[in-house]
Amino acid sequence: MKAFGSIFVFAGELSGDMYGAHLIAALKKQLGNIEFKGVAGPEMRHQGVSFDLTMEDFSVMGFTDVLLELPKLWKQFHQIRKCIVAECPDAVIFIDSPSFSLRMAKALRKGGYRGKIIQYISPTVWAWGSHRIKEMADTLDLLLAIYPFELQYFANTSLKVEYVGHPLREIISQHQYSPDWQKLLGIKDTEHLVALFPGSRPKEIKRNLPKQLMAAKLLKEQEPQTRFAISCAHEQNMSLVQEILKQQQLQHNREVYFVPKTYSYELMRSCRSAMAKSGTVTLELALHQCPAVVSYELTLLNRLIAKHILKVRLPHYCIVNILSGKEVYPEMIEKAFSGEDLYRLLRALNQPGIERERCIADCILMGQLLQENNASERAAEHIVALQDMQA
Repeated sequence: MKAFGSIFVFAGELSGDMYGAHLIAALKKQLGNIEFKGVAGPEMRHQGVSFDLTMEDFSVMGFTDVLLELPKLWKQFHQIRKCIVAECPDAVIFIDSPSFSLRMAKALRKGGYRGKIIQYISPTVWAWGSHRIKEMADTLDLLLAIYPFELQYFANTSLKVEYVGHPLREIISQHQYSPDWQKLLGIKDTEHLVALFPGSRPKEIKRNLPKQLMAAKLLKEQEPQTRFAISCAHEQNMSLVQEILKQQQLQHNREVYFVPKTYSYELMRSCRSAMAKSGTVTLELALHQCPAVVSYELTLLNRLIAKHILKVRLPHYCIVNILSGKEVYPEMIEKAFSGEDLYRLLRALNQPGIERERCIADCILMGQLLQENNASERAAEHIVALQDMQA
């Protein structure tokens, strides 16, 4: 048996960085002294992962943004491939980011890499992308699935697929909620607090936050006691958020508060309702039983590519709605929408009534679908078990 001495880890998203940090901590417990190198965000870097490139270098979203950044991404792709082939770590772990990771896995095999390749969090082949199944079976040694129903899509392949549970359940269950977070941020009470989650990238914030703030203003006109809190994922985006806030003529630290990522779970647990960009944050909100309206403004080109080239045909786009098989969170994604549209949906969830009660009840059911609390440990165990398999 050859023990793993070095592992390369790639995470291109904030959520992947969070999952990766917990996975690395679990791997350290099981493998002891091991070197981790890779593309990491702040949480994985805190676990000792180092490399010339960081997660922030890959911070692009949407087809048009990728096209604009293609020369830079192409250069980074070859830099990573060259490093892995040259240094030949015992294993490579890709966390989510399927568009990048599956291309890299294929390129590594073509370049002669013979170490283990693991994909943590399956690409959504159950939503769109069934063409990826054969490619994954040809290049990966292990796929770690976070939803139990994903196993059936790989039943007729030779790929080793293991269900480990969703790491969010574990991360939230381990979170130490601060009892003083409101006082630290100057928020007097949360009874009438509405949270805004515009995204973590500047382009996402520019597209989403103005409409969220317009909806906030309309809600405040009807419910003057309402206060708002904007979740700020990165400190470097604060000036952009402040600039947009000025345009809406809402007062910072009086009508609107800024909440750093450190207290995002406290905000989710305490606020009355929320507006959120589509993504992992919606699942986090559901696990905190927080009613929310989900939105994401796509450019016209992105909508055309998704609909006519990639043939995306989904009844829902929000992951909470997909997993539930129904609309738990009202969503406005594919087509253009206004702040007024967001306001109408938000007010229905923010005020007492059947829509709010139904949404909370569905969030509770959503939480029951994700029952595993030790995803990182289970994922680490399956990765360690690969040591017994011959290359």
